[in-house]
Amino acid sequence: MVSWVRSSSRKVRVRFRGYRYTVVIGRYVEAADPSGRIVPWISAFGSRAPHDVLSTLPVEEILVEEEGALKTFASIEELLAYAGIKRARP
Repeated sequence: MVSWVRSSSRKVRVRFRGYRYTVVIGRYVEAADPSGRIVPWISAFGSRAPHDVLSTLPVEEILVEEEGALKTFASIEELLAYAGIKRARP
């Protein structure tokens, strides 16, 4: 998904239900506080890896900034389908 985001200068923000911090995927995968400021990953998500955070926390909303437009998705699966990415099976 990161290469898809970077390919067209997109920015993806993933908000989690009942969780203060968001994951921001752009040039880098980062954590942001409610005001949108980038914070240290360890402060927001501890020692969890980004793929672990995305696959285990309940997603509330995903916002994609693309070509000046804002698109909203309800789940990671919806975003992957839009991007044409097949999810790897465990």
